Amino acid sequence: MCVALRYGGMSIRSPHRDALRILFILKAGGSPVEPPAADIALIFKGEARLQAFDFWMRNPDYLAAELVDLYLGTKEDTYFDAAQAILDDDEPDLRRVPMVRYFFGAYERLDDALSLLRSRDLVRITGLKGVNNKVFETDFILTKAGHDTCATAVSQEPVLQWYADRAQLVAKVAGGLGGTALKQKQYQRATYAETKLGGIIPAITEDVRRRIAQLQSK
Repeated sequence: MCVALRYGGMSIRSPHRDALRILFILKAGGSPVEPPAADIALIFKGEARLQAFDFWMRNPDYLAAELVDLYLGTKEDTYFDAAQAILDDDEPDLRRVPMVRYFFGAYERLDDALSLLRSRDLVRITGLKGVNNKVFETDFILTKAGHDTCATAVSQEPVLQWYADRAQLVAKVAGGLGGTALKQKQYQRATYAETKLGGIIPAITEDVRRRIAQLQSK
């Protein structure tokens, strides 16, 4: 990567690239901290929510499908245009980073990426505890340094603007829904829901392409 995370190229899978993607997700999907703190920018609530955001970042065809749904519900052309651009730019082929389906949907351990972010104090991890001190929600604190790193990264490597733009688009699709609701939303895609446990969630690019073509022909 660039700057603090040593970016190594968009086509190469590495903990550094994963860390950069997660950093932009936390920025796009985070909320202000109450009460405000001098060294904290935002808080992103819930590991399940983070995994749901990450799935759409890593599977552009599924994100495009959600954008088409938003277009049908709102008739806002910006959503349709964004979905079409994802396919026109071949993002489902060039940007896809496959995920495995587990009991609660798409999931991948992010320990290495988060360790990189934590070691530089770009992200802090906290949680809400319940009975018997059991953690029932993991939250991610984006520090001011982490927030600033996003801007610095794009400034020094403009190609990284894709991460910022895509994370913002994912945040629009997610809206204010929590992790459980987002997982349920993703399960509404038959291809996703019917993937065998432990199997790679397959692409739906051609299905989305057909939907877009049908809408264009009307």
